[in-house]
Amino acid sequence: MAALLEPSSGERFASKGSKLLLWPQGDLLRLVQLLDAREMAPASAACKTAREHLQVPIRHIRDVAADSAEQAHVLDMNLAVEALDELVDQARQVTGASKDDCLWQSSWEKLRKLETSLYMEMRYVYGLDWEMKPGKLVSKKGTWMKTNTCFSWELKDGEKLYLPQGVVMPVMQIGKVVDDMELKRHDWVVQHLRVWMKPAIVHTLEARRNVWFVYFPHWDGTGLAITALADTWLKRTTQMSGDLQPFELVYVPKGLPMHIVQPPSPVDEEWEKFRHQHVHMHRKVVLTAPPLTVKQDQYDIFVGQGGSKAVLGFR
Repeated sequence: MAALLEPSSGERFASKGSKLLLWPQGDLLRLVQLLDAREMAPASAACKTAREHLQVPIRHIRDVAADSAEQAHVLDMNLAVEALDELVDQARQVTGASKDDCLWQSSWEKLRKLETSLYMEMRYVYGLDWEMKPGKLVSKKGTWMKTNTCFSWELKDGEKLYLPQGVVMPVMQIGKVVDDMELKRHDWVVQHLRVWMKPAIVHTLEARRNVWFVYFPHWDGTGLAITALADTWLKRTTQMSGDLQPFELVYVPKGLPMHIVQPPSPVDEEWEKFRHQHVHMHRKVVLTAPPLTVKQDQYDIFVGQGGSKAVLGFR
C-alpha cells in the first residue's frame, strides 16, 4: 500500500499537469474495504490525490461510532451513492445533458410515474362466463368480478362488481388460480381465472355500483323519487327481463317509491343502447342506497332501501 501511495509519484505526476488516477472512483468501495479504519488517515496523507479520494470515506467513518457494526453499513451506503453520482456525471458528459436533467429527484419522479403506470388490480372471474380474446375478455352473460373465489351470493356488495352481458373488458394478463387458500374454497374454483387490469377499469365499475335500469312506462316521477305504477322490475341491464338471471332482477310491487340520486336519464352506455328495439323506453337510475330485499322463491323482492324502514312484510 505504501508503494501504491508513494508521495513522490503523486507529486511527480501532478507537476507535469496530469491528474493521478489513484483508483477508479466507481470502485472506491473495494479500496476502502482493503484498508483498516486506522490506516485511512495515513493513507490519505500520502499525496494530494489520495487525500481527494479518501476524504469522503474518512468523513463518513467519523460520523459513526468507531468499530461499530453500523460503520461498515453506513460507509457502504455512502460510497455506493458516491459511485452512482460519479456514473451520473459521466453520463451527463457523454450525452451532453444539463445538470438538472441528471438530478436524482427528476429520476425519482419518473420512476414513481412508471410504477403508477405499471400498477395493476387483480380480480377473480368465473371463466365459463367469459370469452377470451387477445388482450380482453368479453362477458357472455351477466356475471361478477370478485375479490376472491367465493360464490357470488356469499360475498358482500363491496367484494364483487357486476358486469352485464356483452361488455368488453381490457386485461393485461390472465392466469390460473394458484393460491392454496382459494383452491380449498369449493370444487368450482378451478373454473375461475385471475385477471389483471388497469385500476381505472375497477374504479369505473365501482362508480356504477348503484346504477340500475327501469322500464319507464311502469314508473311515475321525474324528480329524485319515482313510484312503481304497476308490478315491475328493477334491472341491472336493459335486456328483456325474461332473458335475465334472477340475481340481475329485483321485483318491485306496485305503489312502492324509490329514491334516486338524480332524475332518471336516457340510456347512454354503449353496450346497453342497442340491445333491442325498446331500449329507448328504459331509463337509467342511480339509487341513493342499495335496495333492501327479501327472497321469495328464486327472486329478490324490493321492500325499501338501505337506511330506510322496510315498507312491506313477507312471510
